[in-house]
Formats: sequence, C-alpha cells, structure tokens
Amino acid sequence: MIPKMISEVLEEQDNAVLQEVKEYIDQLISDRNGADLPVEILEKNRLGSVTYRQERVYCGKECKGCPHGPYWYAYWKEDGRTHTRYIGKELKEVVV
Repeated sequence: MIPKMISEVLEEQDNAVLQEVKEYIDQLISDRNGADLPVEILEKNRLGSVTYRQERVYCGKECKGCPHGPYWYAYWKEDGRTHTRYIGKELKEVVV
C-alpha cells in the first residue's frame, strides 16, 4: 500500500511529472533486481564524466556459460541518476 503522504503528493502532479516518477520507480526496480546478480569487473577506464567498465556478467538463468563476456559498459550520472549503456565486446569511440 502506498503511504498516504506519497499518494496525496502524487495526486497533485500533472501527467508529465507522474511520467517522470514512473520512470524513476521503474529504474529503481530495475537497479534493485539487477543488483542481485554478481558482476566481475575486469578493467575500468574514465574519459571525462563517463566511466567505461569491462565486465563479465551473470544472466541469472543458471546456465553453464556464466559468466558471459567480457563486455564493455559506459556509466555516467545525469540529473542525480546513474545511467548505463552497453557498448559491446570491444571498446570503441562512443558518445553517450
């Protein structure tokens, strides 16, 4: 059940703000679900405000191929939130 103080504040918001709240909540849920799976960081590089990490990832399906990779990911902060983008098997010039 949603606490009354939260529901009262949400009821006063317009659709644009409600959409932002929904996206924020979806990201929180996604981050928490993904946080349960281990990640092995093999290499880390920083270019400006973006951090690139080479990781081996676990798919969570108990497959014999885990961990998968290594794959490169970009991490950066925007508006107080951490964003991630899959780069691929090779680190190439990327614009986030």
